[in-house]
Amino acid sequence: MAEMDVIIDTPADLTIIECTIERSRRKAEQDITKIRAARRSLLGDLQNKPVHGYFVTQGDPTPEIHQIAAENGTWIEACSFPAFVNRFNCSSTYLIERRKRPFGSVRNPVDDTIHIARNQYVPVPFKVYESNQEITIDSIIHDINARRKSRLIATGDFGIGKSMTYREIFFRLAELYETGQTFRFPVYINLSDTSVDENDDFVDLLERHAKWLGLRAQRDKLVHAWTSDCCTLILDGFDELIRAGFTRLTTSSRDIRYASSRIIRISVSESPKSTPILISGRQSYFSHFDEMRQCLGAKEFSLLSLQDLRENEVKALFRKINPKMSEPVLMEWLPQRPLLLSYIYFELGETIASDDELLNPLSPGIGWNILLDRLCARETNVARGAEPKQIRRLLERIALFARTNVSEPGRVTSLHVADAYRDVMLIEPDISVQQVLMRFPGLTTGHANEERAFIEDSIFEAAQSGSLVEVIEALASKSEEYVRPDGIQKLMHLFTKTTSAITALSAEVVNATLKQQERVGLLSVALDEAMRNEQTAAGNLPADLLICASLQPDRLLRKELKAIGLRAASIPRLEITPELISGRKLLFEDCIFEELDLSFNADSIGNVSFLRCRIQRLSCAQDVAICLRDIGLESGEVEEISVIDATNADIMEMSIPPQLKALKIILRKLFQQKGSGRRRGALYRGIHGIDPDIVDRCLAALLKSGIVYVVGGNILTILYGIRTERMHAE
Repeated sequence: MAEMDVIIDTPADLTIIECTIERSRRKAEQDITKIRAARRSLLGDLQNKPVHGYFVTQGDPTPEIHQIAAENGTWIEACSFPAFVNRFNCSSTYLIERRKRPFGSVRNPVDDTIHIARNQYVPVPFKVYESNQEITIDSIIHDINARRKSRLIATGDFGIGKSMTYREIFFRLAELYETGQTFRFPVYINLSDTSVDENDDFVDLLERHAKWLGLRAQRDKLVHAWTSDCCTLILDGFDELIRAGFTRLTTSSRDIRYASSRIIRISVSESPKSTPILISGRQSYFSHFDEMRQCLGAKEFSLLSLQDLRENEVKALFRKINPKMSEPVLMEWLPQRPLLLSYIYFELGETIASDDELLNPLSPGIGWNILLDRLCARETNVARGAEPKQIRRLLERIALFARTNVSEPGRVTSLHVADAYRDVMLIEPDISVQQVLMRFPGLTTGHANEERAFIEDSIFEAAQSGSLVEVIEALASKSEEYVRPDGIQKLMHLFTKTTSAITALSAEVVNATLKQQERVGLLSVALDEAMRNEQTAAGNLPADLLICASLQPDRLLRKELKAIGLRAASIPRLEITPELISGRKLLFEDCIFEELDLSFNADSIGNVSFLRCRIQRLSCAQDVAICLRDIGLESGEVEEISVIDATNADIMEMSIPPQLKALKIILRKLFQQKGSGRRRGALYRGIHGIDPDIVDRCLAALLKSGIVYVVGGNILTILYGIRTERMHAE
C-alpha cells in the first residue's frame, strides 16, 4: 500500500485522507487512485464497515476535480480544507453566522444598525506599551498567522475604534482560514452580550455564544474546535462585563473588577497554550496596567494601545464617508477619533459640498451637542437601566466636579463620581455602579488609583456646558422656590468652587443648547441674577455667563443690562468687542486673566474698567495701549502686551500686494486661538488702508481653497480655520 497522509481506522469506520495544495486534474486522479488502493489493501473485497475517503485541497476544488471524485464512488469526496474541518468543528457554519451578528460596539453612524461596509474601516495606529514601537494591523495578522506574537491586549479610550479594529482582524483571519492558509478560525465573543455566573467556565461561555448565534446544535463542535486548538479567540470588551452592576454589591472597586474578569482569566488558563487570544477594552476601566494584567490573567500578553488618527488617516475616513467631496474638512474642534469623526461626517452628509462661495459644516456648539447625545445613547448598552439624558447629565456633573479640582482641573476621584451619581440619580450608588461610571465616555486613567481624567480638553470643555445650562434656567426663573431646593443649591455651590471660568468651546455648546431650546433670552437674565445673588456674585459663575454672552452679545445680552461687574474670577480668555460694550459698562475687580483681548478703539475706553486685576497676556490696539492706566491697569499688573496695530503695521510695511497683506492679517486672527471662530465683521477691524472689497475677495479665496470654513450666514457668519492649515497659516 502506498503511503497515505491520514488513515483513521476504528471499529466503527475507516477514514482515508489525502491533502494537497495542488488543484490539477493529474494530482486529483493520482491521489484518488491512492485512496481506492488503500481501501482495498486494508479491507480487501469484504467491506464490513463504512469507509470515507477525502481528497482535501487548500482552496475550493474545481468542478473537474469534483467530477473525478464522483466518478470514483460516492464514498469519496473532494473538498477544501475549511469544508473538511467544518465536518468536525462547524467552522464554516460559524463564520457564516458570526458575520451576521454585532461586533462589539460597531454600529453604522447613519442608522445605528450593525450593518457597515468593510471598506469604511480606516486602520488605527497601534503602539506597543513596553517599547512605544508603532505597529500595524497587517503586522498583527502576520504574527498571529506565523505563530509569533499571538496573545494581545488592545486598549484605548472610547471612540478610538477598538471593536472596529478587532472586527477587521476577524474578517482577515476568517479569509486566511477560508483560503486554507491557516487551520485556526476566529471566534469573536462580545463580552457585553454574555451572561456569566460565578461558577461558569469557558465552556459555558462558548456554549452561550453558540446559542446567541443560533447554533445550539453545534455547541459541542465549537467546544471541540477550541479544545483542539483550532480557534483564535477574540474577547471584546473586558470593561463591559459589569453592565449588570447597577444592582450588584461588592466590597471594593478592585474586588469587583477582579471578580468580573474571572471568566477572562478562565478563558486564558483553560485554552491550549498555543491558542491565539486577543482581548480588548477601555483603558480607563483598570487603575493601571499591572492591575489589568493580574485581573485578566494576562501576564505574558503583549499590550497594545490604540492611538488617535493622524491627519492622512482622518482624510481617508472623510473620503470614505463623503466620496464626492474633493478636499476633506478637518474641523479643529473635533478630536481625531474614528467614532467622533464618523458621527459628525455622517451627520453633515450632503451639507458638505465643494461650493465656491460657502462651505457650511457644523459649529462647535451644535457639533458637540450631537456628539454628547450620540455617545451617551451608545453608553446605555453598558449602563442598562439608565436613559441617555441621565448619562449625559452624569457626565456633565462629573465635568463640573473636575472643574473644582484645585491641583489638577480635569481630574476626578471615585468620590466625585459617587457625588455626581447622587446628585443626578437621587439615590446612593453601590460600588459596582461606580465601576460603570469610571469607564464612562471621555474618561481615562489618572495618576492615582481610582482617579480618572478627561481624555481631551475639548471633551472636558464640552461636557461642562450641561450643568451651566441648568444653573441658567434656575437663575432666570427668578423664583426662590426654584432656586431654594437642595439640588439646585448644591449645584450653585459647586460653581462657586470652580478653579477657572469656562472656555469659548464650553460657551459655544451652552449657546447652542439654549438656541436649540429657543431660550437664548435666559442668558442675560441669569447673568443679572448671578451678579445680584450673594452666593454667586463673586467667583467664576458670572464670568461663565459673560463668556457665553461675549460670543454674540448683540443677540444674547438685553439692552436693559447696562452694567456688568465681575469679582474674583479666573478667566482663561475673554475678548471684549465693541458689540459687548455697546451701551453698557464692564467692571472687573480682583480678577485674573490668562488672555485678554481688547478689540475696541480708544473711543470706547470709558466703558471698561479694572480694579486690582492681573493679566498674563493682553492684546489691544495702539491707541488703547497708551490708555491702560486710565482703565485701571497698572504696568505691574500686565505681564505681556501685544499691540495689534504694531503686529498689523509690520505686515502693512511689507513690500507685498494689498491682497497678501489682508490675507496675512486675516489668517493671524483666525488661527490665533485653537478651535475658536471669528465673526466675519471682526476680520475687517485693524486693517486700515485696505479696501473692504479686497478683504471680501480674500475671504472668498480662503473658503474656496479649503483653508477656512464658515457657519451661519449674513451678519452672523462665523469663520473657522481648518485644522490642517494651521501650520501653513502660521
